[in-house]
Amino acid sequence: MYNLALIEQCMRNYSAQPVDTEISPNDQMSNQWYFEVGRSAVEVILAGMMSSYVASVGRVLDLPCGHGRVLRHLVRMFPGAEFHACDLDSDGIRFCADRFGALPVLSRGELTEVDFATQYDIIWVGSLFTHVGHSQSTRWLAHLARFLSPRGIIVATMHGRWSEHVHQRMAYIGEDRWQSVLEGYRRLGYGYSDYVSAETVDHVPGNYGISLAKPSAMIQILEQVEGVRIFSYSERAWADHQDVMVFGKPAIDAPW
Repeated sequence: MYNLALIEQCMRNYSAQPVDTEISPNDQMSNQWYFEVGRSAVEVILAGMMSSYVASVGRVLDLPCGHGRVLRHLVRMFPGAEFHACDLDSDGIRFCADRFGALPVLSRGELTEVDFATQYDIIWVGSLFTHVGHSQSTRWLAHLARFLSPRGIIVATMHGRWSEHVHQRMAYIGEDRWQSVLEGYRRLGYGYSDYVSAETVDHVPGNYGISLAKPSAMIQILEQVEGVRIFSYSERAWADHQDVMVFGKPAIDAPW
């Protein structure tokens, strides 16, 4: 902790130049909230850094990066860092490489098959675990932790308790499958259902749908990840919508 000077420098960096407003015509996330959601990621990452022991930011992973909704903000905040843009969407990672100078990393349907072969000071995971089941979240969170630097953190988002209310206004998935999500959520703390073909995207193979989890269920998953500690869990923190969890190094059993 005690990294206020780093936080202040990041804020100055971010304010020094305007964020790139060029949006790819293939960006499926483009809507009226596009830049607001990206800026909110800056805020939750800074809060995550403040809760942790991050002392410098030399390498950052954005997963899934899409076409740079968040990355365009991160390159302003960490101008000296190396960025890796990872996604199943090859067009998205090409755009992030060409536009933001990121190293493109093509993901796999099973994330544990991706060897990032480096260490990251920050891994931003915006709305990935919102789309996979409990076993995938458990495997993938542990896998990503393997690629953290000695003081690195993972800042990841999840559909939490608020999302049960959001669905009533803006449905995430068909109602029959939403009831299946709720059944698992209420019984086990973590619910999931696959999309049907009309709701999914072509570049995502295997299980892909909507998940919903109580904070206690996500904390239980994080408690199983070896070699890390849990720094924070904040409800409705990303764009007043998704929950944000921050965990990473040093490990919970690191000596004083």
